[in-house]
Amino acid sequence: MQFIGDYHMHSTYSDGKATVAEMVEAAYHCKLSEVGISDHGPRNIGTGVKNSRVFLRVKDELEKLAPRFPGLKMFASAEADIISPTGELDVSQEVIKNLDYLIVGLHPYVFPKGLAGVEFILGNQVKKFVPLLREKIINLNTKALVEAIYQYDVWTISHPGLKMEIDIGEVARACINRDTAWEINAGHKHPSYKDVLAAARSGVDFVVNSDAHFPESVGCLDYGSWVLEKCEVPVERVRNAKKQN
Repeated sequence: MQFIGDYHMHSTYSDGKATVAEMVEAAYHCKLSEVGISDHGPRNIGTGVKNSRVFLRVKDELEKLAPRFPGLKMFASAEADIISPTGELDVSQEVIKNLDYLIVGLHPYVFPKGLAGVEFILGNQVKKFVPLLREKIINLNTKALVEAIYQYDVWTISHPGLKMEIDIGEVARACINRDTAWEINAGHKHPSYKDVLAAARSGVDFVVNSDAHFPESVGCLDYGSWVLEKCEVPVERVRNAKKQN
């Protein structure tokens, strides 16, 4: 399976190791048709953007870069963090409406909102040492992600289940209802074959992204190709797959 675009990558505005221009240039040399910059939200501890306005600055940069890279479509996005069990994000609706698309993810190290948010985030750390909490925390994670999918116009959910377990079936139903794609994160080689198969059987659409933090990783999507073919997912259900003429 081949791909036309890579829509999840980071620049020096968050924890990436290259500028927006350098990441775009890498996509151009990979002969991708589309590329998206999606830095971490501002409440991601140690790795987030300085503030949400940075995403609009990235959009301006991409518009100025466009003439240098003919034929390459560039998109401004954000990988927003869920900061409460009710699905609130760390990127405002005002900013979101100016982005080309929105990625939403669960991350274990964020500055949460309110006491309920603190309990939600800390619970994921505590469950490592208290196995009896596992089911409760999975339910909390699932509820938070589902709530976010219904509250916001989410194009894809990033690395679903990575470090914060979820109920695949329940989240997949929300994705189908809201036309949200299920990301296969080639950088993390996540989700696993078993989990991709479970998601595929639910009927969700997929998108494969690199989650690149270096120019050398842009467009490295082989894991996605391998796992989707192994799960016999047709290209019609993969949003960035190159379709047959």
